[in-house]
Amino acid sequence: MKKLNNFEHSVDAILHKRSSFIYNFSPDKDKLYDNLSSSVNDSELNSIRVHKYLTETKLVGKVETARYLDKIGLNEKTTIKELTGKDISGLLDYFDIK
Repeated sequence: MKKLNNFEHSVDAILHKRSSFIYNFSPDKDKLYDNLSSSVNDSELNSIRVHKYLTETKLVGKVETARYLDKIGLNEKTTIKELTGKDISGLLDYFDIK
């Protein structure tokens, strides 16, 4: 029973970390760069879809974001772990446009 409680605690901690990451999204370029760069190799965060990360807080629109992702060679299903340095730069440029 103790192993199950440890497992449940671990799952809850991961869910909280993912939720916190998504809902603390900021279009500030320095924060965005740091968040995306560090989460590319974080196994608990890197499966989050980029589109969801950018739009969940409604600071940016879903359709506009999807169109921009398509323009830079990404799509709504692209996950953070798939991002390259060039992709991250492209995403930062999106917030220059806005």
